[in-house]
Amino acid sequence: MTLLKDFGMPVLTAFLAWWLTRVTHKSTARAVARTTLESQAEALVSAVLQLRGSAAARRTLWDTPIETVRTILLASLAMAGGAANATLAGASQRMSGLVGFSSATAFLAEERRHTKTAAVSVIPQTAAVVAAAVPLLHHQDAAVVAGAQGILDAMSHIEDDARVGHAVRALNEAVQAAVQSRRRWWHRRTSS
Repeated sequence: MTLLKDFGMPVLTAFLAWWLTRVTHKSTARAVARTTLESQAEALVSAVLQLRGSAAARRTLWDTPIETVRTILLASLAMAGGAANATLAGASQRMSGLVGFSSATAFLAEERRHTKTAAVSVIPQTAAVVAAAVPLLHHQDAAVVAGAQGILDAMSHIEDDARVGHAVRALNEAVQAAVQSRRRWWHRRTSS
């Protein structure tokens, strides 16, 4: 009896402490993995939304038909102003016309430079989307990988609200399914 008391209780206590530590570490690791997955998915969705906002602003500022008409009108005014200045300076009618065309060309070149600068401004947001997608592309759950790949595919049509929205929903569903599947059976039973 004393042998069991002297050796059995410490061994049993050590075994229970080892088992409880192991269970706690596994539970903590699963919680960290869930939180990390959710954070990575939120970062990707946030980057996609920022890219869509930049693309919409660029489109509104530079690509609308009204902006095209304004550009033509302003180029015409620059042409007329350049020709008028040359005429006032005593240039011939032909020379005044060439100065007017030169003024319009300079205006259109500057406008084109601003348009290209605005188009290039979405490159950092595109890089942020790709960087946010990389950890999800290497995830162990195939549905999460497919969801991240779907978002990258939808980026080629960033202005298509339906396509991007569908890709974001698919990723969110995949992440929720991955998070739910990692919970223990008793957590799933009690949450239902």
